[in-house]
Amino acid sequence: MCLGIPAQVIGLDFAEEGFAEVEVAEIRRQVHLGMLADEEIWRGDWLLVHVGFAIAKLDEAAARRRLELQDRDGPVYREELEAFSGLEGGLDP
Repeated sequence: MCLGIPAQVIGLDFAEEGFAEVEVAEIRRQVHLGMLADEEIWRGDWLLVHVGFAIAKLDEAAARRRLELQDRDGPVYREELEAFSGLEGGLDP
């Protein structure tokens, strides 16, 4: 099962227009911003990320609520973090 993960923008890569570097649970990834073409995205913003694409912009309170709920979901959230991180062997328990 996959779900969107709230991630905070830590950098914008203007050399490759349409991408941002985000971080969640100390994992950094580049994500594509094409689905949010009408939104202004800035460092510090929160995005809902799914399979490498930012699918929504969130306010900080909503992002933190989602992170709390996902953390309580245990295995489902860990599966999504593993997919986000790209780790084939999974995360250490």
